[in-house]
Amino acid sequence: MGKLGLDYIAGQNLKRAIKKSKWKTQANFAEAFGVETRTIERWCKRIDSVSRIEQLADFLGLSVPNMLSLE
Repeated sequence: MGKLGLDYIAGQNLKRAIKKSKWKTQANFAEAFGVETRTIERWCKRIDSVSRIEQLADFLGLSVPNMLSLE
């Protein structure tokens, strides 16, 4: 999708949400979410699955529109 595609925006929002969350780091979040840190690192660059965005938003207590917004 490119630099400003929704997949990129979702990844950037995930990165910000993790920093603001109780987990603070990608490593802590990965452990809590049940995936490897490398997976979170990849998702922070690009999330191309709507179902994955929904899962992450739910886990973080966010809405899908928040995950996809340009803030």
